[in-house]
Amino acid sequence: MMQLPFSMELINGKGEPLVFDFRAAVPEDVDKVLELQETIMNALPDKDLYSPYNREETLHELENYHCYVAECGGELAGYSVLIPNDPDDPENYGHHFNYDKEQLAKTASLDLTMVVPKYRGYGLQRVFNKLRIGKAVELGAKEFLTSISPDNPYSYRNFLVLNFEIVDERDLYGGKRRYLLRKVID
Repeated sequence: MMQLPFSMELINGKGEPLVFDFRAAVPEDVDKVLELQETIMNALPDKDLYSPYNREETLHELENYHCYVAECGGELAGYSVLIPNDPDDPENYGHHFNYDKEQLAKTASLDLTMVVPKYRGYGLQRVFNKLRIGKAVELGAKEFLTSISPDNPYSYRNFLVLNFEIVDERDLYGGKRRYLLRKVID
């Protein structure tokens, strides 16, 4: 697993390099995360692509889950959340499949990743996915679940390259259509 904090130079499809600083997010980041979310929501052509979190939900994430941020030049470029493999956490995506406690204890949820539009194309979501999966494996997870809008091919491709597969499609988050994707490791 990559040790936090760290810096990484990433290059977009045009060959333009930028250096990003990755670190664990803390509760004091709540306002920055909410501003990031607002920026992303305002830029979305279809608001159903993302289900926003309120301040209380965001604080809950920052206080209880493994959250990560990427910064570029001191500006928040991205945010990502791992819900660890806790069988008693109602947010564990394994509950969508009625997993028993034993299976829930092996299932981690890659909950959300947000990247500011001007930093898209640098592979931030892939780095966040590696961070989250690495941490989940460290915590004993053997299965990983995530949800993605069928209308978000960029996120979908980022999970396909990690060998996730669609295992279900259903309405979540107040009626928003979502794929549920899974990856199982030995």
